[in-house]
Amino acid sequence: MPFLTRARSFATGAGIAVALSCGAPAASAGQPGGAAEADIKAAFLFNFTKFVEWPDGARSGPFQICTVADGGFDSVLAQTLSGESTGGRPIVRSTPEAPESASACHILFISRGGTSQMGRWLAAVQGRPVLVVGESKAAEDAGAHITFVVEDNRVKFDVNDDAASRAGLKISSKLLRVARRVTARGTQ
Repeated sequence: MPFLTRARSFATGAGIAVALSCGAPAASAGQPGGAAEADIKAAFLFNFTKFVEWPDGARSGPFQICTVADGGFDSVLAQTLSGESTGGRPIVRSTPEAPESASACHILFISRGGTSQMGRWLAAVQGRPVLVVGESKAAEDAGAHITFVVEDNRVKFDVNDDAASRAGLKISSKLLRVARRVTARGTQ
């Protein structure tokens, strides 16, 4: 089965619970048996749209997944999101020009390359219903809501449900159950 078909099938019922609880192999694209790490993270970002609830005020217009990442990842994500929708809204990928414009995003992914500006990005969306996803210890320490981790050659994720709830986001218990680690509400 082609990777994108498998990635899209994550969003169905128990499929996500099994796939996410096991993690996804993080082998490089050239290695047999594993998908590229970027493909896996792109599929996770798409599937997060199905398991996070945004407040009513953030439910109009296209669903924006914004990235502060290299062009290679942006291309992979654009391919994963091509023709996709969530809650009847088309999903579009964009790159904010500056931290201040990230408030229009629903999901903001900040790659390792954006870590040096992490504080500026997080300050720009603080208290706004923007799910911040990072992939570094610095992102987690700065208060990202979801942080990708590679453990045992598998892409997994940690969830800071406390920070997400302060941003007005409700993360599904299904997603919390398959996270590697969860920082519960009211603990920070």
